[in-house]
Formats: sequence, structure tokens, C-alpha cells
Amino acid sequence: MKDLPHSKTVLSLDGGGSHLLIQLSVLACLENDTGTSTYDLFDLIAGSSSGGLMTCLILGHRWSAHRIIEKILHEKLLEKIMAKHHFSRLMSKLQIRPKYQGIPKKLTLQKELGNLRLSSLDKQLFIPCFNLNQDQLEIFTNDSQPDFLLSEIADACTAAPSYYPPVLLQDGGWRIDGGIGMNNPGLSAYLYAQKCWNQNPIKMLSIGSGWRSFIVNGTKACKYGGLQWSAQGIASIILREKMLANVRTTTEILGNQVLYINHYLKDYDMPDQMDSANNKIIQKKALDIGKRWYALHREQIHQWLKDQ
Repeated sequence: MKDLPHSKTVLSLDGGGSHLLIQLSVLACLENDTGTSTYDLFDLIAGSSSGGLMTCLILGHRWSAHRIIEKILHEKLLEKIMAKHHFSRLMSKLQIRPKYQGIPKKLTLQKELGNLRLSSLDKQLFIPCFNLNQDQLEIFTNDSQPDFLLSEIADACTAAPSYYPPVLLQDGGWRIDGGIGMNNPGLSAYLYAQKCWNQNPIKMLSIGSGWRSFIVNGTKACKYGGLQWSAQGIASIILREKMLANVRTTTEILGNQVLYINHYLKDYDMPDQMDSANNKIIQKKALDIGKRWYALHREQIHQWLKDQ
């Protein structure tokens, strides 16, 4: 009797700014349970925005989730990346310039990822970015040309508009955070995995960074123009609803081939701000939330692993 082909595993990490610690905490719990690092558990890792940063660190250095958490807690990785401009509080509030400086982020990522390039990877990578020159979303994979440095991909995929300036890559093109069009890369990553391994079953674990909540007063909103809706976070509301629709579609199409983990942050008393986890108190809370999420889904995760 012919053996059935071995399943290939995909890890998909949503964008979420510094809420990435929640996702890392879930993965660290998985590592504790299995005795296996995240790098060794998956054949392809996809990540959008901060998820893309984690993807580059895990695949580039073959790091575990525990190692990246250590980088954040003890080596202050987030604080180095999130260096604010030295201008007045009013200018910062008005956001007439990016909130954070681009150069410290670039230098930090160059130090962390060194000369690692796409061609150095032994496993598959999938990271969306938005190409400003071509006015379209593009996907970085192991086959992308030229042979980009992982540091510049990590820099580009985390260049969230209003938080960081666009990033100029070695091919002369400007990129920004791909999360503006694909903040949940799961379904696209799954389809890409099918192209990579068309003879193998594909299973995917997809982890979010927490749904944000928005309360808008309907009576007041009747008088809102563009400026007021912007202040209420209408862009973030649209992004969340697009992600929720994408998650429902992915689940309906893939069924038990995908396990998606995500919850509303308000249920855990966690700040909604995408750049809120660069202090020790919020960092600890994010790690605790990840542990609680894992505990909630532990039985499902073990069944998912059993089905490999």
C-alpha cells in the first residue's frame, strides 16, 4: 500500500504592531507543550506587518518564540525600533510627520538580521508589502528578485503609514506596510503553499494579535466630516471589518485545515493602540493574554497537531 503524502504546515501571523507579544506568547506555549521550536514546527511562515518582522527573525535565525520574547524583554528590541521624533507634543498629536523615526528601526533590523538574504532560507517565507512605485500589493517569497536582505524586507513590511516613513529597497522601489491590503495573510499563504507542495495536504495555524474595538456616538456622527471620522479611527474600523470578513471566508473555504486564534482586546483590559506594548507593564499583560488564549484553544491546537 502506498504511503500517504506528509502534511505541510503553515503558520500565519496577522499584523498588530507591538501586540506581537500576544502571538509570541501563544507560540511559546506551543513550544513548551511540544518541546519543539516554532522554526521546526512549520514548513512555511507568513506574516503581515509585525507578523512579517517575526517571520524574518524566526526563519532567518531559526529562532524560537522564546528567543524573540527574550529579545524584546531583555534587549529592548521594541524600544530600539520605536524611537520618537524630537518635536513638540502638538506636532506629534497632529501627526504632520511619522510618529517614529525610520533610521533607528532600519539600523536595529540591520544589526539583528545582518547579511541574511532570501536565498539563505531553508524554509518558505511569505510577506506582503505595498509597492508605492507600482501602486500595488506585492508578496515577498524565497523566489523574489533581486535577492533581498531580510533586514530590508522586515523594515519595509513594518513601515505602517503615519507611524514610520516608507522604505527604499535595493531595487529602487518604495514600500510600506502590506497590512493596508493584507493584514491577515492566511488564505493567500495557504494558496501559495499549495503551489509549493501540490502533492501534499496543507494545514495552517493562523494567529491574530487581538481585535480592536470602536464605539462611535451615532447622534454626533451625523455631523461628522472626513476629519472627524478620521479622528474616530474609521480607517482602523474598515481594516478590522475587512479582516473579519477574510477570516470568515478562509474558515469557510478551508474548514478544519485551518485553526484561527484571535479575540477582542477589550475582553482582556488591553490597550487598543498598536504601539502600546513598549513598556514592561503592557508587555507582561500581552504575554499573559497569549497564555490565556493558548489555554482556551489548547485542545483544538493538540487536535490540529495530531492531524498532521
